[in-house]
Amino acid sequence: MEKYREKQNIEFEQFSRGKRLKAKYLNWHFAAKVFGTLFIYVLLIGIAFVIVYPIIRRVSNAFKPAEEFFDSSVILFPRNPTQETIWRAYGGLNVNGLGAKSFWLAVFVALGQTAVATVAAYGFARFKFRGSKLLFACVIFTLVVPPETIVIPLLLRFRYFNPFGLMSLILGKPLDLTDTLWPQIILALTGMGWKNGLYIYMMREYFKGMPIALEEAAYIDGAKTMRAFFEIILPSAVPMMMTIFLFSFSWQWTDDFYAGTFLLTERVMATNIATLVESGSGGSVEIISYNTQQTATLLLILPLIVLFIFTQRFFVEGIERSGITGT
Repeated sequence: MEKYREKQNIEFEQFSRGKRLKAKYLNWHFAAKVFGTLFIYVLLIGIAFVIVYPIIRRVSNAFKPAEEFFDSSVILFPRNPTQETIWRAYGGLNVNGLGAKSFWLAVFVALGQTAVATVAAYGFARFKFRGSKLLFACVIFTLVVPPETIVIPLLLRFRYFNPFGLMSLILGKPLDLTDTLWPQIILALTGMGWKNGLYIYMMREYFKGMPIALEEAAYIDGAKTMRAFFEIILPSAVPMMMTIFLFSFSWQWTDDFYAGTFLLTERVMATNIATLVESGSGGSVEIISYNTQQTATLLLILPLIVLFIFTQRFFVEGIERSGITGT
């Protein structure tokens, strides 16, 4: 009997020790999980603050009067907020005169690049023909070549626009397309626009991730290639097309490289920003004009922020399903 009780006591002690060790492990595991979660949140908040802080400073400076730029005690919250800088930036951008022109240029370029990227990417993803890999390598090569290296040939090409000698045949001389919006629209429609190679690559990866059984089922039902593309593939590719449209619209809206190259006397809002700093003015005038330029930049990207808020669902879905994230 005593041996039996002694055995029960030993088993009870072992059980109690096991429960204490398990409880200790759970406590440590819970503490590690809590501290790990806190560390991740602190890290993410810190990174977000580093990213957002310059924008917060720009917003704060937009409401500062001129005299508070030299007051070190005023950092984020101006004592006497004013809208003078905002209205000066608004006038410098010439929103009333150039807003519609800049908007429609960005829309036409984005639509053209989205259409070209969709058709070209579908061909690369679904059709295997001799030289297809070489052509796609050329598409990727356009991402490597800086646009500054080909800007002079492009400018001359559009200054004396004469494809296949047609302009000389019809008008008797080459057509001058500089100082118009046509160069950027033509570049978009021919797959040579800003970041067009990236859009074709993104769309190709999206199409490669789509099951080919969708098209095979359409072919069995008697559909041809073009009908299967327009009725089966395009409706399924709307999220990625929307993503490319947003990318293209955003970059075109803020582009001052191609616009500054082809528009010699004409302007869009993005090219007006560089003119807001009074070079060589010195002192407070230069600081105020620089702040006006930064405020104008905020006003320029404000529509893009609003656009992203309303279309982020398409953007996230398109990026996730494109295969670029590695999934």
